[in-house]
Amino acid sequence: MPDPRERARDLLEQDSITLERLWIKYWGEGGTADPLELDAYVHEALRPHPFELALIAWAMEDL
Repeated sequence: MPDPRERARDLLEQDSITLERLWIKYWGEGGTADPLELDAYVHEALRPHPFELALIAWAMEDL
């Protein structure tokens, strides 16, 4: 599975999505990180658990 963080970063940089919108979708999938942690995951400042990466990928599918 490709790393969903790269696609998320691209969409955020292009202003195609907002961090808030991504976080809402991620949280709806069962994510437990707050928006600041999610931002750190997306920008690879924190290393998420592999399941968190799956949640980010699922959230990206809904956008």
